[in-house]
Amino acid sequence: MSVRGKVALVTGAGAGLGRAVALRLAADGASVVAVSIEAAELDEVRAAAAQDGLEVHTVEADVGDAARCAEVTQELLDRHLRLDVLVNNAGVIAVKPLEETSPDVWDRVLSTNLRGAYLYTRAFVPSMKEFGGGLVINVSSASGIKGFVDESAYCASKFGLEGLTAALALELEPSNIRLVSISPGAPMRTPMSETTYDDAARCSWIDPEEIAPGFSVLAASDEAWISGRRFDAYALAIHGMPAPEDVPTISSLHEGLDA
Repeated sequence: MSVRGKVALVTGAGAGLGRAVALRLAADGASVVAVSIEAAELDEVRAAAAQDGLEVHTVEADVGDAARCAEVTQELLDRHLRLDVLVNNAGVIAVKPLEETSPDVWDRVLSTNLRGAYLYTRAFVPSMKEFGGGLVINVSSASGIKGFVDESAYCASKFGLEGLTAALALELEPSNIRLVSISPGAPMRTPMSETTYDDAARCSWIDPEEIAPGFSVLAASDEAWISGRRFDAYALAIHGMPAPEDVPTISSLHEGLDA
């Protein structure tokens, strides 16, 4: 299986994991639309893609903006007619005690990490139904299955993202639209981790380019069983697609049960 010929959109693609995933999918043959709120970062992505002769179209957008989401959706469909793979990767973090987490900070984290995934998934579901299916990959983290001190907004957004994924996997199953969540699986050196990792974590971090191939493995799959499951991107990059019995369902993780 291959992503060659597929159309993919990656949010939060200006830096870190999103950038690595966008460039990897393009290198593996997909037509990629890279979305970011940072215009300067998109310039760098576009230059990197051009240097390697890759097909990456960049779009500046705040993923939490519903009106801009509608414009991005129409632009992609006008250009490519369909979307096969949506990677909801855009994310921000605020490491603050609850008393210092203002409503504005809370809203910014939830808008980017959860509202953005809802908006882009909702926007592309009609065309995915029209073309017989699709895949939505929601990028989560350990903060989506357990709590961490001073990460109330971030954990809430990622727990919500896991719930959104599990619910829509069931709702959209009849339309062959599959939804999965994925965690990096290894500490990464990204703009976010440079502000949050302690010295111990920095000793073992790796470049996102080592994790990105796992997204191609997942994006290439046409298997129905993957929907509603939670994947480890680094394990996918190293070992390829596992057997179904080795991948937990999102529901089982949150119920504390074995997959």
